[in-house]
Amino acid sequence: MNPRTSLVLLLGLLSIARPSPAADPDVATYTALYRVEYKGKDVGTSQFSVRFIAEHDVYEFSSRTLAKGLLKLVSPNPVIERSEFRATPNGILPLKFSYEDGSRKGEDNFAIVFDWERQVAIVSNSAGYREIPLQSGALDRGSLQVALMRDLAATGQPGRYLLTDEDSIRDYEYSDNGTATTTTGLGTLATRSLMQQREGSSRSTWLWMAPELRFLPARIEQRRDGEIYTAFSLLSVSGLTAEK
Repeated sequence: MNPRTSLVLLLGLLSIARPSPAADPDVATYTALYRVEYKGKDVGTSQFSVRFIAEHDVYEFSSRTLAKGLLKLVSPNPVIERSEFRATPNGILPLKFSYEDGSRKGEDNFAIVFDWERQVAIVSNSAGYREIPLQSGALDRGSLQVALMRDLAATGQPGRYLLTDEDSIRDYEYSDNGTATTTTGLGTLATRSLMQQREGSSRSTWLWMAPELRFLPARIEQRRDGEIYTAFSLLSVSGLTAEK
């Protein structure tokens, strides 16, 4: 056997012997469908999903919202968010995030690349790009939901989270409003009610998290000055099983 053939065989054996990356059991993978309401009117659907991409040893959170009726004139294309991240012993580590606004021109589209080596988030949009200094524990909109579900499952309590968006990194806290029952497409679920709000903002997000679905949101309400303007209500889910 010539040396070149021996090297090829050795590399092949090493490739076979090297274990494939394994999914973290603390990160729930699923596909969930929600009804979207705007000021009480049914305006579309939104699909949330988390999947593990073994060949790259990363997770992907994605949401895809499809409008209907008059709202489709404003948003003829799906509104899409994607977050790529890793699960580490120290928590969720975001790598990339992208947002597509659903309009024809996509003027509000943007993307974020997390450069942890340089400790900067590189934000790009139609105006160009800029760098935002990163802080340890910073997340994006997709990986924040994953981190919240993971923390609730592990400790029963939400944490404080740093949200990286197009303009800055902001500190968000969650208030625990106790238990509630929430009507969904799966029936009535027992839930934990949480409120997310940034200090000084008139906007808040209310979430009803279902423990029997690994703390998947059963309902999400986005409020301004106390008024509900957008709501997401769970219709169905695969990959997680409700315990009846």
